[in-house]
Amino acid sequence: MSLWLRIRGARTILAAIVLTLIGLALPGSAVAATASPAGATLAAACFLALAVPVAVGWGCARGDPQLESVSVRPVHAFDLLLGMLFVGITSIAALAMQRAGLALAGSIAGRGELVYLGIMLLAYPLAGWRVATIVPAVYLLAVAVFGRGEDFSHPAWWAWIATDGRDESSWVATLALLGTGIGAYLTVRPRSSSLPADD
Repeated sequence: MSLWLRIRGARTILAAIVLTLIGLALPGSAVAATASPAGATLAAACFLALAVPVAVGWGCARGDPQLESVSVRPVHAFDLLLGMLFVGITSIAALAMQRAGLALAGSIAGRGELVYLGIMLLAYPLAGWRVATIVPAVYLLAVAVFGRGEDFSHPAWWAWIATDGRDESSWVATLALLGTGIGAYLTVRPRSSSLPADD
């Protein structure tokens, strides 16, 4: 187990968690900006929330798919638990910080963490961890450039990470996406399983 944690870069993931939470405690995490006339208005917390899911995906990409596919231990399930544990801890901590008055955009970041993990889990069976780790950033960029809805205050339906953290429908969509991602991860055989390890 300790070898698996070293390969997965557990220390790097923990560092990403600490840096994310420190960043959320800064007033600038709640600053919102619109990058494009057709883009949604995004809080800086949406970008901070990328760190932990990306670190998890990077860690999982460091494994050797061929060796791990014949491992006695359920490495595939361990990777899912790794992502759920570290992202879940960060999301809950961000929400708790906002409730305690320590982070103005904790709910936005906490929701973003779950969205990005769900997107990665959906992408993994199709493209492997290396590409899946990039997909959340591509999604965030698309929201920033094309995610505007009726006006600057209302993003498009697919860009719900740009809504207020108290928006209930955005949380429903987030949990639905995460559940779909988990289902895809557990049921769809990765196309990249025969590829060499991602270094």
